[in-house]
Amino acid sequence: MAKKTNEKRSRALRFQVTEAYKKARTNLVYSIIKKGCKKIIVTSPYKSEGKTTTVVNLAIALSQQVNVKVLVIDCDLRRPTTHNLFDITNENGLANYLMGECSLDDVIVGTGRDNLDMVTYGAIPPNPSELLSSEGMAEMVAELEHKYDFIIFDTPPVNMVVDVIPLIGLSDGVVIVTKHKDTTYPELNKACDTLKRNNAKILGIIVNQIPTLETSKGGYYLYRARRSGYYRSQVY
Repeated sequence: MAKKTNEKRSRALRFQVTEAYKKARTNLVYSIIKKGCKKIIVTSPYKSEGKTTTVVNLAIALSQQVNVKVLVIDCDLRRPTTHNLFDITNENGLANYLMGECSLDDVIVGTGRDNLDMVTYGAIPPNPSELLSSEGMAEMVAELEHKYDFIIFDTPPVNMVVDVIPLIGLSDGVVIVTKHKDTTYPELNKACDTLKRNNAKILGIIVNQIPTLETSKGGYYLYRARRSGYYRSQVY
């Protein structure tokens, strides 16, 4: 009986999560009214706030639309983890391409999901901010935007390093990921101020790990983006 109850709860939670990501997807689509490729930065004030999990699940939700191709670029060249959530290997990646070690085709890999590709980080360079602000990065994005409907940049936390700043000019907007009862208002305000000073368009804020379902028993959590929900540390 307990097993069936847990399975029922799991199915219900999965449904809620899937619907929540679809709502977040809709919010983003209507926040960027333009033709052609939509380029979105996802960052956070500090580390361990659920940024990469949000990137992966949001990319999956976007790729489930009809005739929509999505690319995730792991721009967190200091603490990269995106490839682990997609369960793909990291060989040649973004840093290798920007350093002229391989071609663009060499760094685009499938994730195993329809219409969803990724560029992993590759080698960890000693100068990540310089690479991300290089002409090569701008040229790469200009070429990729002809092949994809959405490009999502997984970037380092904006309050910790400056790596996100050079990508602002290449993007259409920024999503900030925060953590419930962890990220403080001063930390969030600092992140927003930094982005606004660099002319970023803030599309929305995602608050992770808001307890909503039986947190005392099952440890369930929903992530909320505006009015949307997400499940902790899961890929759907």
